[in-house]
Amino acid sequence: MRTIKALAVSAFLLLLTVPVFSQDQGGAESSMLAMTVQVQRVYPHRLGYKVIYSRSDLYPGVVHIPGRWFTEAAGKAEIIYTSHPSAPYLTVFYRNGEVSHLRLFVHSNRAHRTWGALPSSQDPREAFESDEFRIVY
Repeated sequence: MRTIKALAVSAFLLLLTVPVFSQDQGGAESSMLAMTVQVQRVYPHRLGYKVIYSRSDLYPGVVHIPGRWFTEAAGKAEIIYTSHPSAPYLTVFYRNGEVSHLRLFVHSNRAHRTWGALPSSQDPREAFESDEFRIVY
C-alpha cells in the first residue's frame, strides 16, 4: 500500500515538472499565428484580387491582395483552388505580430456564386499598389 502511494505521488510530481522543462526557453524561434475569415466574394483583376469577407461584427470587410504577391518566388500570398464546401476563405499568417503571408482558398469553378467581376467603372490601381496588408477582424 505504501509503495502504491509513493508511486502515485512520484507520478503526480513528474506530471507537474514536465511542463516546466517543455516550455520555450526564449530561443530565436518566432511565434506564428493564423487567423481565418470566411470570404463572401472574390473579384479577380489583372493587378490582383479584391476580396470581400465577413468581419467578426458581421459587416463585410474589404482587402486588396496584389497579384505580384502570388507570383514572386517566395511569394507573400498563395491561391488554392478547391471544390471543398468550406471555400472560399482567407487565412492570414502572422509572425511576431506582423503579416508573414496569406492563403486564399477559392472555388475552382469560376462560375461559382462567390466569384465576381469588377465593374469597368472602378479603377482599383491605387488599392493594389500598397505592399501593406491591413485587415479588420
